Amino acid sequence: GFPRETAKKLVLSTIRGSASYAQRSSEAIPTLKNNVTSPGGTTASALYQLERGGFRTVVADAIWAAYRKALELGGNDSNVGPGRSRGKQ
Repeated sequence: GFPRETAKKLVLSTIRGSASYAQRSSEAIPTLKNNVTSPGGTTASALYQLERGGFRTVVADAIWAAYRKALELGGNDSNVGPGRSRGKQ
């Protein structure tokens, strides 16, 4: 892989640029993604690997886990989200 400092700069620049692009645009995020994804290009290859590895599911699960923990720490019912039912059984 890249040296740690190079990897850090690449990641931060990519995230900063993506966030800036999204904030300046009135387009929906999926449209922006499609605008920068050339068929058979580097972005398409990266997105394919992310989806193949379950990236979307892992990120969604992590967000739900953090949300549930925040509810729990606040003394609230944390039995919410996908695969959960609100009522006590």
